[in-house]
Amino acid sequence: MYGIYTTLMKKRIGDESRVDMPLFFGFVGLFNFITLLPGFFILHFTGIETFELPPTRRILAIVLINSATSLVSDLCWAYSMLLTSPLVVTVGLSLTIPLSLIGQMIEYSQTSSVSYWIGACIVLLSFVFVNHESTQNEEMGKPEEEDSLGKPSSLLQRMWGRVRPQMQ
Repeated sequence: MYGIYTTLMKKRIGDESRVDMPLFFGFVGLFNFITLLPGFFILHFTGIETFELPPTRRILAIVLINSATSLVSDLCWAYSMLLTSPLVVTVGLSLTIPLSLIGQMIEYSQTSSVSYWIGACIVLLSFVFVNHESTQNEEMGKPEEEDSLGKPSSLLQRMWGRVRPQMQ
């Protein structure tokens, strides 16, 4: 679902100057509120998930601060997706894995196994690779290569196209 959302958003909007992000997210929130509100009442009155207000002001403040932080991060995500590409932003989001490893080491003095470090390095290298490919295509003046049907081809399809003629 996330992939469909990001790809359609980039395809339909294209450039960040064509959309008012706060208004866009306002409509996304309104749409979610209207479509999910009936489920809220159903879950509450059937007792599956009962609703309560936060018990203290401190917890309410935590919820409100986290909501504001989430809004800001969503706005930054949307702008970065429009400025780069859905692939670069999605792989960039996966950088939370190595960053959480470093945060865990600093905050809790915990270390991780070698396999975790190898995985974190793979994530970091994949971001560098995808970002390099995206920048290289941008510098060459072609946003994405297209296949015979007019659809953007993936990196693997382009690499296979370079290898296949040599195999024959």
